[in-house]
Amino acid sequence: MKLATGLKLKFWHRWLGIIAMLPLILSAVTGIGLTYKNKLIELFVSQQGELPKDYQVGMIVKQFDQVVSITQKYAIKRIKAPNIDQPYWTITEINDHHTLLNIETLAPFNNNLWLMDTLHFFHKIHVELLTGDIGKWLLFFSSIIAVVLTLSGIYLWWPGRKGFRWRFVKVTPWTGRKAATLLQFHRHSGIVFTPTLFIIVFTGAVMMWQKQISPILPPLQVLPSIEISDHTNLNTPSKALALALIQVPDGWPTFLRIPDLDKVNEHSFYRFRFQLNNEWHPNGRTSVNVYPQQNKMIMSQRSDTLPWQYRLINQSYPLHSGYGMHWLYVLLVLFSGWYLLWLNISGGLNYLYRSK
Repeated sequence: MKLATGLKLKFWHRWLGIIAMLPLILSAVTGIGLTYKNKLIELFVSQQGELPKDYQVGMIVKQFDQVVSITQKYAIKRIKAPNIDQPYWTITEINDHHTLLNIETLAPFNNNLWLMDTLHFFHKIHVELLTGDIGKWLLFFSSIIAVVLTLSGIYLWWPGRKGFRWRFVKVTPWTGRKAATLLQFHRHSGIVFTPTLFIIVFTGAVMMWQKQISPILPPLQVLPSIEISDHTNLNTPSKALALALIQVPDGWPTFLRIPDLDKVNEHSFYRFRFQLNNEWHPNGRTSVNVYPQQNKMIMSQRSDTLPWQYRLINQSYPLHSGYGMHWLYVLLVLFSGWYLLWLNISGGLNYLYRSK
């Protein structure tokens, strides 16, 4: 590494880290809390184990009308069907508050609702820093900076790689540490978790780019609409869902959006999403829109037939959050969150110590 290049890169690495420190610390803390969200809900709220083996798609269709009738007292955004990781119905309101329903009685769970409020608070911080669009833009720029910091950190670490020691990997109290020693902890602990950390910050940047700027890939061609026979009865949500399932017989329903049943018109439609077999994304990326008044359906292209670029983009959410992934990867995501927090703290303290 040329000396001039190294000094310039250190300068930018230090100051970019300081600029993005607070958003990244908040993202790390809330991300740690959200990593095992489903397990925490299972332990403290639903206190319900795995989804019963005899609970199949047919039961979702059977219960759907009753669930929809329950939602009429809520200002709902969507309904989520039970699945292996979340063995309960989830009603999401417009303000993103969640109500969970027991799959046997369809009664709401009322145990330890403070946890649901805490997770909701964490999620709001994680996606918008409690400041709406301003927070989203701050997180967008911070995620770009995090990608740059990760890559520049590798570049700065490489010349001194022979000095790597495992004792510098552990998160350790910094009281009384000299700046040079603290920097060793910062460098070597960071490099160990760089692969997972890079995946997390890069996928976060991709998702924020798609929300704040524009989709990275052009929209796919809309498939021709599917005509529905005039004799088909679509007077209930469950019948609309059953019709959509014919188009995706190997799919598991996830997000179920219903129109305002009190203001039905020719443009009203149901939107159902499905997770296909062996699909990483926990909510699936295949959807079917059912237009009861127009006697037609519009289906997206199946997620397992998309070009590889689109399938790769669709994995951003599970790779970033760990939801639906193997337990070992989820554990790596958790540790990466801890180390993202530690890297920000150790880097900031190193700067303060050197400034004295």
